[in-house]
Amino acid sequence: MSEQKKYIETVWHGRGGQGAITASQLIADSAYHEGFKGVTTAPSFGAERRGAPVMAFLRLAENPIRVFSQIDEPDIVVVLDPTLLPVIRLEEHLKEETTVIVNTTHSPEQIGLGKFKKVGTADITAIALQNSLTIAGSAILNTPILGAFSKTTGLVGLESIEAAIISRFGEKRGRLNVKAAEEAFKSTTIHNRSND
Repeated sequence: MSEQKKYIETVWHGRGGQGAITASQLIADSAYHEGFKGVTTAPSFGAERRGAPVMAFLRLAENPIRVFSQIDEPDIVVVLDPTLLPVIRLEEHLKEETTVIVNTTHSPEQIGLGKFKKVGTADITAIALQNSLTIAGSAILNTPILGAFSKTTGLVGLESIEAAIISRFGEKRGRLNVKAAEEAFKSTTIHNRSND
């Protein structure tokens, strides 16, 4: 965290029903478990229906905070649905230092994210489907994406994520979600672009 910035700020992009808001809340719980004293998360809805774009804002800090406003210059961006990339156009308004985490099988260059210095990619959809994390046939991506977040950022460990998942979903359902997060952690590729 830089000297002048008090928070680590993350914006989550997904579609209604995929779990972006729950994922943000679970990382908030995990971060608190890791010792972050300042943790806030807030959703942002457009049209409130399944499949509509949704966002969530997460702030982590070493000291208590009471800020819930929208985030304009995030340190981290998480994209659960890669079909949103042409709409949100990250490369047009974010600095190259922003860490980006994407549910994709493509390289950063193939999906227009080549300018960013650090991009984490994993096939979160496949992991969700392999672990039967679905509702009405649609993949629920909230817990697998946590593994990609952990590996790419190093902010929260898998143990803290596991504790947050079990607390939220209970032991039986939670174990399946923990397994998905662990698989995503292992399969995440971190693309580092060196300074040219």
